Amino acid sequence: MGNAPDHRTAEVDVSRVGAIDWDTIQPTYEAPGARDAVPDMPPIPDVTTPPPGESKDCWTWRHDDWAWQPPIEELPPPRQEVVTEENPLEVDVFYSMRSPYSYLSLFRYAYLHSTFNVDVTIKVIFPVAARTRHESGHAGSGRWYFYGYSVMDMPRTGQYEGIPFRYANPDPILEDVRPQPDATMAVAPMEKQPYITWLTRLGAAALLEGKTLEYCLAVSPLIWGARTPLGEWPLHVEAAVNSTGMDYSAIIEDIQANPQKYDDVWLKNQDEFQTTGQGGVPTASFNGEPFFGQDRFDQLFWRLRQNNLTVRKERREPFVARPLRWPSSSGGE
Repeated sequence: MGNAPDHRTAEVDVSRVGAIDWDTIQPTYEAPGARDAVPDMPPIPDVTTPPPGESKDCWTWRHDDWAWQPPIEELPPPRQEVVTEENPLEVDVFYSMRSPYSYLSLFRYAYLHSTFNVDVTIKVIFPVAARTRHESGHAGSGRWYFYGYSVMDMPRTGQYEGIPFRYANPDPILEDVRPQPDATMAVAPMEKQPYITWLTRLGAAALLEGKTLEYCLAVSPLIWGARTPLGEWPLHVEAAVNSTGMDYSAIIEDIQANPQKYDDVWLKNQDEFQTTGQGGVPTASFNGEPFFGQDRFDQLFWRLRQNNLTVRKERREPFVARPLRWPSSSGGE
């Protein structure tokens, strides 16, 4: 393949990255005027995060079990008290607006929150492509096999789960991903990213208003669920945010005037995410225990049932239909 990079490693030809014109590159389809929908955003603080380390604050390193060597801490014992609407279980879900698997897990988390005595809080963070971006511009993890597999697997998972899916056009992260295998997989600098800061700060605003489930249910299907014409999802974000009961214009004005108020939210989310010991999303955290991936929902549900999960007397908003692939042992629901 000539000078194509070897995607079996995380190495990148830095000279090729430096030659990318981020103002004109278009690896996914972007409808005319899409970027015009994005308001001016104040500069963003550094979004990169180090890998979770072997520290006393890292859940996985405290509880890892090597078989021959016991974990530093045992798993927390199951909850004994009765779980009610007034005394619910609590689950945090770390979520990225760029993550297709976050979107594919969203409806199960929404149904869990609506139907059972568990408070599910979505916490929007920057995607791993931004959080692990190297000075060379590369955000790859060295998992050369995963990109092509995941792009193939996403629509298959949507079909299996009964969830409408189409790859995001435009991609919320500007990254040199097409055509393969000649793409560098480099990620544009944050100041050249047209969408992700906007979406993440809106997610912070939603958390401040207690509406991140509503925000993600309104906006993520625009990006990943083919709810808008190809390439046009940015044009519909304002209406989607307003549909949740939030005031988009007022939020944007406040973000522009007080960016730190919103940046403090996603920064705190990322700090909390780091303590789980995970690196990817979606990750649900229950009692600090991480459940990484949309395919770990059944295990999370099993753990919640071990902790006396109960069904609500009446469902609460936001309402979604019962997911097609719901855990079979649902405790009477």
